[in-house]
Amino acid sequence: MALEENSLEDRLIKISTRDSNKSLMVNPDKIYIFPVPKTTFQFLENIWQSFANKMVSLVDFNDDPIFNFSIFEVIDQDEMKIVATATHFKLKEIAERRKIPGIEEYIKKSRPIHLADPRNESAGFIRKSIIDFNKGLRPEVTFINLKEEEIHPEKKVLLSETMNHAIGIPLFVNENPIGILWGITKDPIPEDKIRPLTLQLYSLFDVIEFVVAKEMESGNDHYIAQKNIEKADTVSNSRNLFYTTTKDQKEPVTSIIFKSHQYNIEYRMDASFIIPTTDGYAVSLKSFTPEKLNNTGKNILLIPGFFCRRSVMDKLAKELALKYGYRVFLMDMRGRSRQTMPKHGKKEGWTVDNYIQDDFPEILRWIRWHYPSERTVVLGHSMGGMIPRFYVSSYEKIKEQKEEFNLPKPEEYIAGIVSITSPNYISLKSNFIGLDTLKRGFSMLPHKMISDMILSMASFSMQATIQTIDLKKFFKLILNLHSSLRSFSYNIGTKVLTIKDFVGYKEITPPEWYFLMEDVFCEESVSVIMQFFQSQISNERSFWSNDGRINYTENFLNNFNMPIYSVVGTVDKIVPEETLTELKDLKSENKVITYYEQGHLGIIFHGETVRKICKGIDEWIQELK
Repeated sequence: MALEENSLEDRLIKISTRDSNKSLMVNPDKIYIFPVPKTTFQFLENIWQSFANKMVSLVDFNDDPIFNFSIFEVIDQDEMKIVATATHFKLKEIAERRKIPGIEEYIKKSRPIHLADPRNESAGFIRKSIIDFNKGLRPEVTFINLKEEEIHPEKKVLLSETMNHAIGIPLFVNENPIGILWGITKDPIPEDKIRPLTLQLYSLFDVIEFVVAKEMESGNDHYIAQKNIEKADTVSNSRNLFYTTTKDQKEPVTSIIFKSHQYNIEYRMDASFIIPTTDGYAVSLKSFTPEKLNNTGKNILLIPGFFCRRSVMDKLAKELALKYGYRVFLMDMRGRSRQTMPKHGKKEGWTVDNYIQDDFPEILRWIRWHYPSERTVVLGHSMGGMIPRFYVSSYEKIKEQKEEFNLPKPEEYIAGIVSITSPNYISLKSNFIGLDTLKRGFSMLPHKMISDMILSMASFSMQATIQTIDLKKFFKLILNLHSSLRSFSYNIGTKVLTIKDFVGYKEITPPEWYFLMEDVFCEESVSVIMQFFQSQISNERSFWSNDGRINYTENFLNNFNMPIYSVVGTVDKIVPEETLTELKDLKSENKVITYYEQGHLGIIFHGETVRKICKGIDEWIQELK
């Protein structure tokens, strides 16, 4: 049963020049379905799991999951067969590289169904979609009651008690159908959520068609195609795509104009601005600009933590841009992509000082140069919040040591700072026996010995000449050192701090866990890890510069007097409350401290929390000069 309420305007791809008199239109049952071309099929084999993963991760505007289960049926010569499945609750296990026997068995039990079989309802939907596509329309979204309507016997045997309703959309690549993607639920979709869901599926249809065709044409990059599909924003629909020039860089910037279904406005995303800093490194910036800016005269710069890419902050960015009308920039620090790395990297990589003293001021200059009448509110999560706070409070020391007297003056460039679960020093909360002994022992070890131990855990996949370390390997080192570096385990036990604590596991849904593990975490310079580790094992409750000449924590507590909005996660084990007690003693006149019962990353992923945080930030900014 096709959903008759679908609006033609929603489905319109382009104004059709091929529409014909209805009396002359061919019967859909007579439409011939061509096999998927061999090269296309071979490409799809590497990425069709991402179709099901993305489908099952869709959420409504209240962040509730829509589907419990998803399958993708591909056109394979003269048959259709199920080749990919996903469940909402199994994506976490997929991210952890566990074998999922239930999903594997489901695919094994499914059998191909011939396209000519009159009971093959999927083939019937595809035939009708070919007619629609020729009229310049997206395929119609189809809703089926699996318990009441006639389903092919080969599919009927696959249904469980919770598979009651299916919602499907045919997929096309290069104007040819490739199969149909299904989302399956226990309960019917409520009437008020049908059109928002339909718009999401149309956006997903567009993304898959565009990404697959583009990557096949440009070099068959399966990984890029998979990531672009899984990361796609389906609550917006792209209206226009351009490649724009900027006098700052040679490479074009991708500029896409979107219509947001969720916020009901248009906005533009620009990515990626590449801004050179020092020693051949660069930082990458993307921006969200709403169709109507507010009148605060402020833009917002978002900085992620040291182990994360900027995509972890997309929820915050879109809420601030699309609901509250700010121009929002998101920063990827050096080392997060090939574009930010030098062609011939320094072997020692980079330090936290490079983030604070080189990359951050360069970003401030770039934003001021492009938007001279606007001041910037800097919002950082975790270590990302330390960067602006330490720059502001150690400004005179930095200027003196670098002998660079044209560094951006904080009071001229920065209107205020928002820090979300940002520590004053590193003190991972841990209950395992022997931590104090470990600290005392390491405090007596030479710096070189500690460095060598960390370096032994390093990974060199980013660039052969630069020493970097993987986040999971680092947690294995720092948290399991007392057990002779026993094998890292996701189920290591509740008494030992694990990567679950870093993620804020209880606040993260399985799809979000999957995307975090698959894409968000990145490698980090060994020198950065050294500073992180030294602060953790130190008894001084301080974070120092790499050369030991600047005590950033001390300067922050003694010198910081800028407006600051601090967000504290009360169940955060990475940045526990006790590392933030001094915030109330800062000299800032306009300071706010708010508390949420959230974990470290959960605090910027949990939808309701993000909305509350952004509301508070907007009210605070409105009061800034």
